[in-house]
Amino acid sequence: MSDFTGNFLLALLLVVLLRVLYAVSAMLVRTGDGGNIAFGIALPAGLLYIVVRNPVPVSSWAGLVAGAVFGVALWGAIALWRRRRS
Repeated sequence: MSDFTGNFLLALLLVVLLRVLYAVSAMLVRTGDGGNIAFGIALPAGLLYIVVRNPVPVSSWAGLVAGAVFGVALWGAIALWRRRRS
């Protein structure tokens, strides 16, 4: 059970980190400055390189998938709530 919970929380954290990374990269690209655009592209590429080179062992795939699905659903629900509110 602790493996499931740990991987569930890991997946939730990864969804949040991907959302923050997307927001930061989008802000950097929108500035129009060449250096910021290059950094906005290099930041996700560098993090992807780190993830591929040093994979984290997953002991409970069910927890990882459940956390990812829950995180994406929560992200979508918040986006829908914000759209209806404004």
